[in-house]
Amino acid sequence: MRLVFDLLRNKVGSPVSYQSLAEDVGVSPMTIKKYIQILESIFVVFMVTPYSRNIARSLLKEPKIYFFDTALVQGEEGAIFENFVAISLLKNVYARVDSNADDCALHYLRTKDGQEVDFAIVKDKSIETMIEAKLSEQVLSKPLRMFHEKYHHPAIQLARYTKNEYREHNIEKMNAQQYLSSLYL
Repeated sequence: MRLVFDLLRNKVGSPVSYQSLAEDVGVSPMTIKKYIQILESIFVVFMVTPYSRNIARSLLKEPKIYFFDTALVQGEEGAIFENFVAISLLKNVYARVDSNADDCALHYLRTKDGQEVDFAIVKDKSIETMIEAKLSEQVLSKPLRMFHEKYHHPAIQLARYTKNEYREHNIEKMNAQQYLSSLYL
């Protein structure tokens, strides 16, 4: 179990394959799944599944694993920041469900060819907002722009290190601290 925990600490923000983890550790994929379920049940980690209108299909795809405590995340600053954004968005979703009885969920978007957007807040089974988390103000995320142009869902690119907020290709580029502090938590 400890080895699985340590492997997960280095895979924050990446889709996790039970099969791949099982091969790394030398146990069955079902054992890996049970270990992750234990970590979920004691509120160490939470999963963000890919968005699909077909719920059964989205459950079969690889989830992303995040930690409730960012101090447990190992790796680069970008992974720690993405984990922080994931926790904030999850709290927002929980607050909306608990207080307003909204049918909300947190997912991520991924195409078959690997194009990925970090998060999608889904309300009433439809994408409400797509969110990409970046450390600094960079060029606009290509997958975020592609999903926005194709499906016309509101899109936001959050940056930890930026003071300028503006729109580019009808996508909001925002300071993460200001955006996250405005969420209903």
